[in-house]
Amino acid sequence: MRNLRLLIEYDGTDFHGFARQKAARTVQGVLEAALQSLLKEPIQVIGASRTDAGVHARGQVVNFFTHSAIPPERLVVALNKRLPPDLKVLHAADASPDFHARHSARSRLYRYTLYTRLHPSVWRIRYAFHYPYPLDTERMAYALKPLEGMHDFRAFCIKTPPAQDTVRTLYRTAVRRTRDTIQIELEGSGFLRGMVRLIVGSLLLVGRGRLPTDALQALLQDPTRRLTTMAPPQGLCLIRVKY
Repeated sequence: MRNLRLLIEYDGTDFHGFARQKAARTVQGVLEAALQSLLKEPIQVIGASRTDAGVHARGQVVNFFTHSAIPPERLVVALNKRLPPDLKVLHAADASPDFHARHSARSRLYRYTLYTRLHPSVWRIRYAFHYPYPLDTERMAYALKPLEGMHDFRAFCIKTPPAQDTVRTLYRTAVRRTRDTIQIELEGSGFLRGMVRLIVGSLLLVGRGRLPTDALQALLQDPTRRLTTMAPPQGLCLIRVKY
């Protein structure tokens, strides 16, 4: 039995998230169907991050076990022929038997992109949130900084079961302005459901002066409160998973 590791990318617009769902098109479901068609055996894919509906990935990592002896380089070519245009494999390699795409990961890097030009662009609409309003990026970066480190992020997630562990570590945060975008990056040990989009939604209010710069930090002290302003999914992308 081999353990194969894949690096994949996808446009999340027409997927109902990564995780398999009944009667819904998902990344896991489409990928497993293509693998089963190619390898002629049941396949269960494990993903490094369960991205939500509409969220993209440039560096998602998955692994699966197979009896097939197909070489990794041939797998990539054959699998991409079976996959739709919005989901492709970038690389494949044999992994150690104990490699687990989710549990073995050291960090995940997410990037949220805002398109800041006055008028929307057809070339940006699927991969950025059009937000043509003045934003103070220094205020936004200042508000993000206290979130770095290990904290209980219960206030920064949606639909959390009472028993779920909501402690996560953010290793790095950044807010960068380019010619026509603002990029918000969060790198952490893991992320709760909706966590990045809830943080970004509140950061937009901070950037416009509608929330104080300590608003996010205050939520760390009182996890019974919840963020309610969520940025839309199309601006979010999983950039990289580190092992």
